[in-house]
Amino acid sequence: MPKSSSQAKYISSISVLPDDLLLVVFQAVADDIYGTDEQLHLDCVALASVCRGWRSLVLSTSRFWTRMHMMTKFGVLSKEHLERSVTRSANALVDIVIYVARPPDPWGQAAWTLVFDGTKVCLQVLRECSHRWRSLKIINEKDNHSGLFGFVLSELGLPHAPALKNIEIICHSSGWITSLKESFQLLSTTYTPSLKMLRLEGCDSNILPGQFDASSLSHVSLKFLHQFSHTLAPNSFDAFRNFLSCAQNLVYLEVHRRVFFVEHAKTDNEADPIILPALRTLCIIMGTEKPAYLSNILGTITAPNLHHFAVHGDSLTWEEGSLIDFSSPAFFLRQDETPKFPTVCKLTMKNMLQSVYGPGKNLRSVFTALPHVTEVVLDQDVREIADSLIMEPYDQKVPQLWPYLRQLTIEMSPMTTFHYLPQLSEWLRLRHASGLSLPAVIIRYGLQRVGVKEDARDLMAIRKIVNDATGYRASDTRKVVKQLGKLGALVDLRVDSWVHD
Repeated sequence: MPKSSSQAKYISSISVLPDDLLLVVFQAVADDIYGTDEQLHLDCVALASVCRGWRSLVLSTSRFWTRMHMMTKFGVLSKEHLERSVTRSANALVDIVIYVARPPDPWGQAAWTLVFDGTKVCLQVLRECSHRWRSLKIINEKDNHSGLFGFVLSELGLPHAPALKNIEIICHSSGWITSLKESFQLLSTTYTPSLKMLRLEGCDSNILPGQFDASSLSHVSLKFLHQFSHTLAPNSFDAFRNFLSCAQNLVYLEVHRRVFFVEHAKTDNEADPIILPALRTLCIIMGTEKPAYLSNILGTITAPNLHHFAVHGDSLTWEEGSLIDFSSPAFFLRQDETPKFPTVCKLTMKNMLQSVYGPGKNLRSVFTALPHVTEVVLDQDVREIADSLIMEPYDQKVPQLWPYLRQLTIEMSPMTTFHYLPQLSEWLRLRHASGLSLPAVIIRYGLQRVGVKEDARDLMAIRKIVNDATGYRASDTRKVVKQLGKLGALVDLRVDSWVHD
């Protein structure tokens, strides 16, 4: 079939590029594919199928075959495909991705046997090149409770992976747990001595070996779903402390909900906090956990060099008796009322002040506990923050709150309005009057509307949605924005759009 003139012109333009530049383009395409498509509908083989020249170039470049993908799906499992990738990657380090697919329903015994047998054979191919593993990512498809996920972990066995730096094990779930009968023994300094990054999401807490040594890790993200059973569970809080006690090289720690049970943390003798001297970022994403979960984490960790502190809550579900007292030693201050994290320069706080019973007690302690903050990221909590700040006197007798603040980012959720901006404007005015510099104000919108393209190319539609969703057309809102500009504040409006699933 003859190509159109536009297609021919496009192909001709690409064809004149030198091989080195073509490889850069191919690499960008491959990175985009692998970063967004967990089920791997398209891989570098597609690039090798366009023309003879591209095929020769791709086949002769070993780095294009260093991503080895395996999907446990009937008709997709291919030992030969993996073996070709092993051969073509030569001696380069490789990245392993295993996608554990949910079986069809109903699943006959014959199909079950074929998939399990095919999975076992393919895993053997991957184990044989384990000395070249650079990263390992295992993804369990949402609500897959077939037992295949546990089978993959056990069949991987204990290969020696001296170059392995990153492990991600992700179990997509709508609330049901992916249970395991035994831990993943590959998580061991014996088999993975170079491991730096560990991400566990939606996994049974049993996935970690009992005496796991985290001394080599620099980046950790934990999001467990604990196994609930009639047997007596071990103390999950002690396990969390033991994990941290040997993680002295942690630079980044992200803790989600259910990493431990709050009731396990209630002990008569308060243990000393664990010092993490290298920790620079601490991110606590609490979900539906109550503030006691946060206080137990903050009471466990001492980070003398912490730079970024982030905490995400769900304060809309908190009851009156569980609101945070920000002056309490259980949170941001020590017993002597000195800051726990005096070196923090960046604070991210989301949905921590939205309870119908109020934002909590002694909100001023948020500012005094983090005196050297230069960058703050807030969501709707900015309303309570601004309300609190404008009530503070700006005079010589009272220490200024966040005197070094240079950037304030406000991330607005869909369909929210500017109704907090009068308080923000007043706070900036008082700050300006006191001689303090004004921070740059960045307002970001998450637009969740059907019909909005992910790349947001339709600017007219985006502008209309921004105006409708935020009330930007209202005269009082325009007046407030103008006031911010008159004060000398730099205001930057950004739009993040996505299509609602």
